[in-house]
Amino acid sequence: MKDSVRAFKNELRNYDYYLSRIKELNDQIEYCYHLLGGIKGLDPTKEPIHCPPNKDHEYKVRDDVERYTQLLNDVKAKLKSIDKILSLIETPLKEAIFDVYVNEKQMSSICKRLGLSSAGLDKRINKAIETALQQSDGII
Repeated sequence: MKDSVRAFKNELRNYDYYLSRIKELNDQIEYCYHLLGGIKGLDPTKEPIHCPPNKDHEYKVRDDVERYTQLLNDVKAKLKSIDKILSLIETPLKEAIFDVYVNEKQMSSICKRLGLSSAGLDKRINKAIETALQQSDGII
């Protein structure tokens, strides 16, 4: 179970990356739809795709949309599973976990706020994550 707790903490450290990845994939999908609509998009040197000579390129862009959409769904599912596990943790501890692993705040400031020692907070965090993982069947 320690490995699962460690893995979840690593996923929390990647939380902001996942959020930025969602934005990036949405932008890529939007750009592809602009290309498919015949709009020159961000690159004015390219011809609109609906012209007959660019049919192969149109298929490539459609494949890109499918690929980006799948990646987007995967990242959203990852965030949803993280949020589900966090929702199983009581609020003050959940905020502490989020502050430490996502917002990268110093544990000492959170210990002061909660009136706990560093070791005490660390134990509570580990136990809370372990319990939440068990309740959610450990899916991260």
